[in-house]
Amino acid sequence: MATRQNTLRAGTSDAKTKDGAEAKRRPARRPRAKADGSPPIDRRELILAAATRRFAEYGFEATTVRQIADDVDILSGSLYHHFATKEEILEEIVRDAILKSRDDAQRIAGLPLDAEQRFVALLMTELHRLTESQEVYAIAFNERKFFRRSDYFNYLTRAKKESYDAWSAILSDGVKEGLFHPDLDIYLTISTVIRMLNAGADWYKNEDGSQIDAIANYSLDKLLDFYLGYVLRAIRAPARAGEAIPHPTIEL
Repeated sequence: MATRQNTLRAGTSDAKTKDGAEAKRRPARRPRAKADGSPPIDRRELILAAATRRFAEYGFEATTVRQIADDVDILSGSLYHHFATKEEILEEIVRDAILKSRDDAQRIAGLPLDAEQRFVALLMTELHRLTESQEVYAIAFNERKFFRRSDYFNYLTRAKKESYDAWSAILSDGVKEGLFHPDLDIYLTISTVIRMLNAGADWYKNEDGSQIDAIANYSLDKLLDFYLGYVLRAIRAPARAGEAIPHPTIEL
């Protein structure tokens, strides 16, 4: 779908945290060609796809290794030839998404634009990512408490905090510039917007076609415009409430 937010092209993300620590990676196993010459089956990718569906629908802790193995028609023990633990599967699914979201938030926060244009650019980018990879970002959002409890995911928890700090910096600049309400609660604003965007992406990608669930009548641009108008009316300085919504075109 060609949408306005496609102009916000993200740069590549590395697998390092801010303190230079390498994100944990296992070398991918190259699938072996079949004896009859047909394309090889990449079991690792099948496992990741099955786990993504399971984690998104039922949650990480409620999903068992046996269920994932059954979904790809292998024995549980065979799954451990590809991944050492269930945590490693989860990491492989969400790592790049979390680091990329962090990188984009920090990049947008540093752009030479006023705070409102940067905030709009951030929402545009985030909604585009959430709808493009809805299950992955739903897992990253839903498992946030698990990440905080696990030392294994410290670097991803840190990346999520760095992403929050970039959002916070943009909103703080907007208050200082007189663009946003002087009494704006930054924490509640970020928390509410993130939840709203996650719910909107889920609705947009997974609506069931029922009469009451009429998202099929909305383009992604229309959904984005609604969210931008809704949020900006809530956070703008009162004297600016009726101003037009900016739509910055940004090349990253």
